[in-house]
Amino acid sequence: MRSAPLVLLGSLLALASLVGCKRDSAAKTAAAPAPMPMPAAPAAAPSMPAPATASGAVVETMDAANYTYVRVKTSSGEIWAATGQFKVAVGEKVSVPLEMPMENFHSNSLNRTFPTIYFASHIEKQGSASPK
Repeated sequence: MRSAPLVLLGSLLALASLVGCKRDSAAKTAAAPAPMPMPAAPAAAPSMPAPATASGAVVETMDAANYTYVRVKTSSGEIWAATGQFKVAVGEKVSVPLEMPMENFHSNSLNRTFPTIYFASHIEKQGSASPK
């Protein structure tokens, strides 16, 4: 009868180890972080309308303080515009985005006040490739 207590003891140890394994497994499952939800796709940004443009022939141009100033004769009158320096000649046709009008702008480098001038990100010569 000596083997009965050994069998009982062995069975209790096996049962205890199974219960311990299940507890470890449950603890690991509970401790594992929940998967992060995927962020929602951002809402489409409202598209900004392209700024109006004015086109026409350059009737006056000058460079000062890293800017090129142009007076352009358009179908509705003349406008002044300025952008980073670029080569342009009187008579060339250009397109000017009317992005940032400035009223009564005084240029210290030209010692001149412009009633209205458009500061543009670029002024495109017609027939040339768009800047990138």
